[in-house]
Amino acid sequence: MRRQLHILFFLLLSAIAWGQTDSIPFLKASLMVGEPSDIYPQTVFGHAFLRLQCPEKGLDNCFSMESGDYEGFRDIVTGNYPNRLVVILTKEYLSSFDAEGRVVTEYPLNLSQKEIQRLWKYLDEKNASGLSPYHDFFHHGCSQEMIRFLSDNLDGHIVYGERAKNYGNTLFTLGTQTLPLNSWIRIPFVMLLSTDGTDNKLEDSEKTAVPFIIPDLFSDAVIMDENGQSRPVLSDEAPHTYRPQVPFKKNTNIPIYLWAAFLLVLVVLLSCIGTKYPWISKGLDVMLFLFYILITISLIAVCFSSSLPTTSGWNWNYIIYNPIPLIIWLYGKLKPLHWSFIYAIYAFWILAFLLILFIVGDHYVMGQYLMALSFAVRCVFKAFQKINKQTI
Repeated sequence: MRRQLHILFFLLLSAIAWGQTDSIPFLKASLMVGEPSDIYPQTVFGHAFLRLQCPEKGLDNCFSMESGDYEGFRDIVTGNYPNRLVVILTKEYLSSFDAEGRVVTEYPLNLSQKEIQRLWKYLDEKNASGLSPYHDFFHHGCSQEMIRFLSDNLDGHIVYGERAKNYGNTLFTLGTQTLPLNSWIRIPFVMLLSTDGTDNKLEDSEKTAVPFIIPDLFSDAVIMDENGQSRPVLSDEAPHTYRPQVPFKKNTNIPIYLWAAFLLVLVVLLSCIGTKYPWISKGLDVMLFLFYILITISLIAVCFSSSLPTTSGWNWNYIIYNPIPLIIWLYGKLKPLHWSFIYAIYAFWILAFLLILFIVGDHYVMGQYLMALSFAVRCVFKAFQKINKQTI
């Protein structure tokens, strides 16, 4: 009951604003972009929301897509948790970013009074309806929803400029290349998004996984009306930055690529020692084999159950992390195989692919690269080990 009264209160107040088409020339609309937090991994993409103001009536609200209940990371990567539009007082909402030590930047939009009134009414009605789309980053992420809300209420349509071309047309570029470099959450997203598959339901320029891309997209975008007249999406007013006042502890966790580098060095050292001590070699094989199979099964399971558009097509990680080694290993338990040859072939398979990735420089991050290299190095040692045994 209390929530319904709160919604009704905002509807009544905002009705005053949009009910007077030309008599209130002070309505303002802004795109708000919150940066990721150094602490909270769930904020890894940052956040985008809209701010609408009517100073004359004392209205200043933020309209934001907020996630509902979800069980954990699996729900996030499978796009299986609700995400609905809410309206929050700007001062109250900005204080939550301040408490998390997150910077918020405001970009004034170049909208007419009628467009702002239409947008305001639309958002209020959508908020009151309580409809909850499921969040999958590329269809119902905050970036896409804010662009869609804006586009649906313009006297014309958005035409993107040259800046949009910088982000290419791959989900990998739009997603993983814009994630924080030292984030532990980067690896699973890289594994899910490492593909050249595209989603035709959205324009390439709007498939932005991270909100801070939007201002760059809008920097040379225009609103084109039916008569061919154009105007910039962003106003000439300079962006305003809200910096947190609360001291916040920086993330001091060791980046995942350093752990991956440590794993690579450890594999090399133990492989060398294992040439003299077979029990070390066997223990290392068990550790790496279980780690490899865990990655493989997790990747396949998520890709089959996820609604993320990238998982419906080809994923480059299948080249490295695939079930073929497991099948060969199980088959080899029943029938003798030339293991030295198999290890050598698989080592060449991984190393050749990693070399291509390194030359191209687009479809890998250091942590993922080093982990795959660890498997390749171990395969090389196993190949030589088997060859020496056969020679002896």
